[in-house]
Amino acid sequence: MNTLFLISESLSDFSGISKKILAQVNALKFHGLKVDISYLEAKENNQFTGRSVNGKIIDRYSSVRIISKLHRRCKYKNLYNYIESKEIKLVYIRYTHFANPFFISFLKKLKKKGIIILLEIPTFPYDQEYKNAPFSSKIVFLLEKYFRNGFKNYITRIITLSPDTTIFKTPTIEISNGIDANLINLVQKHKQDGEFNLIGVATIGFWHGYDRVIKGLHNYYSDGNLSKKKVFFHVVGDTSNTESQRYKELVDKYHLNTYINFYGRKSGKELDTIFNRMDLAVGSIACHRISLKYIKSLKNREYCARGIPFFYSEIDPDFENKNFVFKVPANDEPVDIQEIVNFISNNHFDAVEIRNYAVENLTWEKQFEKVLREIALHNDILGT
Repeated sequence: MNTLFLISESLSDFSGISKKILAQVNALKFHGLKVDISYLEAKENNQFTGRSVNGKIIDRYSSVRIISKLHRRCKYKNLYNYIESKEIKLVYIRYTHFANPFFISFLKKLKKKGIIILLEIPTFPYDQEYKNAPFSSKIVFLLEKYFRNGFKNYITRIITLSPDTTIFKTPTIEISNGIDANLINLVQKHKQDGEFNLIGVATIGFWHGYDRVIKGLHNYYSDGNLSKKKVFFHVVGDTSNTESQRYKELVDKYHLNTYINFYGRKSGKELDTIFNRMDLAVGSIACHRISLKYIKSLKNREYCARGIPFFYSEIDPDFENKNFVFKVPANDEPVDIQEIVNFISNNHFDAVEIRNYAVENLTWEKQFEKVLREIALHNDILGT
């Protein structure tokens, strides 16, 4: 079946989200669908220049930034023409809060053509994310909040990681975040005697809560006990945004430069080399700041596929009570580093066993098997 995977963002070699999207595309192909992917082209300054399908431009946006932003949200004609010309039967949309009258009109035309429309909401609920947003973003959000009410008229199913059975009065299909295990290498552990190394890999937002680890390390080292295990924290991700700058200020304030390293964005062999020195990975430990109690973060699944134990807060149904997972409270208190040290010291972790759990349960092939089975129950088109 001809399928279009539609996103309204660009793809990057350094982005975990981009890797996720490409893994999803491959998983749909694995299940026999013919999949095209449409995404945005962007300059290095993150100004979007147009929309592509399979790398070929189908729409060009203005070079004036503010007009480019309007084009990104309003231009759907050429995309619809492409869908019609290629006889696309299923459109899978990664939804990043861009509902507006033009998008709703686009959905309406797709529905009229009898096209199956699946809308994936990566994080739900998401309204709280706009609490401290700039005024311009809040205006866009208010527009989105109004027009998303139209989804119930056109969307076949909403794909969600949350346990909600309906979202915006639309039936859902619950999945977990998945991984492409073939793209994630098993750690080759090179133990550093006398020390423990923690790693956090993220785009670095305030919901990741790495400040809790920094403050925890400050508490850990403050008592002057020189016989303690040395614990180091390695942060991999965007080092130029506001949150990472706040982390660096905390590190300077607490004089922790010896124990906390910022690497910037890393991928491929460079990232593998860093992971090979690590004992434990840090998941998201502040999702309560955006009112999320349940998470199925990609980060946790990638750590699992690498075969490294990890910790997080909140509730992730795929990992609760696993022996390679440590849970910290979902609050803003500093992480108790001594508890982390005890968890590492008192347990033996089998990297292959941890990875096997991910391969057997958490791949995108497994997740899309659920989606396609559910859609097939309601649409004869999948059987043709």
